[in-house]
Amino acid sequence: MTTTTESLVDTQRTEAAQALVSAARTLFVERGYRQTSLDDLADQAGLEPELARALFADKAEVFAALLRRTFKVAGLLAPEVAVGIDDDLPTRLARSYLPLWEPGDEESPLVEVYRIALSDRDASAVLRTCISESLNGQVDHRLPGPDADLRTALFGAQLGGTAIVRHLIGVEAVASADLETVIETLAPGLRRTLMGPANSR
Repeated sequence: MTTTTESLVDTQRTEAAQALVSAARTLFVERGYRQTSLDDLADQAGLEPELARALFADKAEVFAALLRRTFKVAGLLAPEVAVGIDDDLPTRLARSYLPLWEPGDEESPLVEVYRIALSDRDASAVLRTCISESLNGQVDHRLPGPDADLRTALFGAQLGGTAIVRHLIGVEAVASADLETVIETLAPGLRRTLMGPANSR
């Protein structure tokens, strides 16, 4: 394959980049983030290393692209925020987010990318940046109050922590509980965190 991006049309560039992202999902899970290089990703994707480096500066950029793809496919939170900023928003967000972690025919992509991120400090830093830019930013700029960014971050920590305990660690009785029961039990605390004490019921 051509080793520079100048001669590639947009479709070829996109296909090459997606091949690297798919390779990252495979190799980061199989080998670990730290043990995988950008050249390894290029080899897995069937690309020349020079082309991989022309598309992504390093493997951290590839992992960030994997995170963005996973979050985009998941649908995320924006549609529920668009419905309105009201007392039911925290529960709607929980019902949109937590099911994304539930296994279907295969393990959830969210479980995979969090397992990668939590296994390595550098990968965790990439995830942290992605959450701040892609997730929290969908909510906190719409919330009232000067501490909206803090409340959104803590709300995300509650949801993310629940998902990690349920799916990555498997702590009972969270892991075996019906998901709707988990959401209903969390709902009052989620509402107080996201909307603030004055707006919670």
